Amino acid sequence: MGKATAGGCGKISRYKTHLGVPENLIEELARASASTVPCMIPYVTAFFMPRAAGDRPDVVPEGCVNYAFLGQFAQTERDTIFTTEYSVRTAMEAVYTLLDVERGVPEVFNSVYDIRCLLNAAHYLLDGRKLTEMKLPLHLKIAMRAGLDKLEGTTLLELLHDYALI
Repeated sequence: MGKATAGGCGKISRYKTHLGVPENLIEELARASASTVPCMIPYVTAFFMPRAAGDRPDVVPEGCVNYAFLGQFAQTERDTIFTTEYSVRTAMEAVYTLLDVERGVPEVFNSVYDIRCLLNAAHYLLDGRKLTEMKLPLHLKIAMRAGLDKLEGTTLLELLHDYALI
């Protein structure tokens, strides 16, 4: 039987199991001592429900001086709740507000309106194919060619090349 370090504290365990249970007892303990209670996560859909201002409490509600709401069910600006960054931002906002620290919470990367993100997404949605390779009716191919000709010498045409869309 191999030896393993226990919990990163430098001690050596004589058991291979994560919790240090002797291997010869695992089967007996599993049969006689373990109980499993199946469960669901009924509120997991809350992350995907539409929300509006006022659905969640502000991180530091108006007038509060000694408590705050942290995590994904507190209201903060322009972020998606299903991220670790959201929870970190609410904690930063709470600390900075309650302790009167003059420091801003980092801005959320606003990819929704970033043309580079949109072009990159289009590249992958097209499976790497170019816009000019799309199967289109003749009149749309002619319109696309005319539009691309109008873009000659522009930053947008450079971006279309950079993201391999043309």
